[in-house]
Amino acid sequence: MTKKAIANTSSPKPVGTASLVLATTIRPVCEELAVFADRLPEAPAEVERLAGLPNIAPASTAIIARATFHDDELGRFVKLMSKDETLTEERIDTFNALNLLRQSAYLAAALVEPRSEDDRWAKEYIGECLSSAAKRQGDAARAELLRKAFGIAPKAKEKSSVADIGEMTAWIHETVRRMGLIRPPAADASADELARADCYRLEEALSLEAFFAAPPDLTSLAEEAMDLLAKADAWTQSVGETDQILEQAAKSALALAYAAIARVGLWPARTERDLHAKATCRAILRDRVADPSSARAVAAMAYDLGNGVAGQSDRFKVEAKHATERFPGQG
Repeated sequence: MTKKAIANTSSPKPVGTASLVLATTIRPVCEELAVFADRLPEAPAEVERLAGLPNIAPASTAIIARATFHDDELGRFVKLMSKDETLTEERIDTFNALNLLRQSAYLAAALVEPRSEDDRWAKEYIGECLSSAAKRQGDAARAELLRKAFGIAPKAKEKSSVADIGEMTAWIHETVRRMGLIRPPAADASADELARADCYRLEEALSLEAFFAAPPDLTSLAEEAMDLLAKADAWTQSVGETDQILEQAAKSALALAYAAIARVGLWPARTERDLHAKATCRAILRDRVADPSSARAVAAMAYDLGNGVAGQSDRFKVEAKHATERFPGQG
């Protein structure tokens, strides 16, 4: 029998999502914005706890690496679904969970205060990449919103100059080193290794779907945001010229408040109570025009992304009246 005949008679290789061997262990999955809020250090007073947030906040490089990993897994999902559309509906929440993990990580990267020069570089780099991608897709408004969220200012035109070979070599080495910092874990690493890095492959579909099926209490998040904003305002008004702890506590409270608001926007509403929580946070965004434009842009993006998820299925409730609303300063 010829090789061609053997190839024609052999069993076809499995393709599509049906070929995935799903892990049966249900692992805890947590979104990046929630992790950010749960990292406050122990301290005698709340002011000290909040003031210590920058010291233990996750590195932007690690956050971006996780976002990139889940971006790659979403690419795998789309590719497999194109070969096996019969399971699209059955595995749609695997997609939703991966998308939420990816978007939550990008939003956290925009919101978290950089802890090092590498973090600053990574934040600006990924912001430029996301903004450029939106611009290529013809969405100028989203591109501008991304630039606001990541705090990317327009660059002044530099005069062309010829760098010497030593400077060019050093720049290449530094760029390679930094790109390594945001490189995602290898997809063929063990499930335990990936879980320790908070990265989840398609094979963890059951864990991902369990995560998406157990959303946070949006009402509690809205109340938490209002409480943090009230504290941030009070501490800001009380800050003296040398009161660095109170000043940093106010900044941290504001960041955590917007992390909570972003989670309210990002998760699709499933109940009327959820819709009320979303409306509450929308009112906050409309009223607090003096807050940093970057934080407000992060929250606005979260609402845009959440509307996209909610619009895909009648399982979720959508505020039709506000579906296309843009907040002051959003563009």
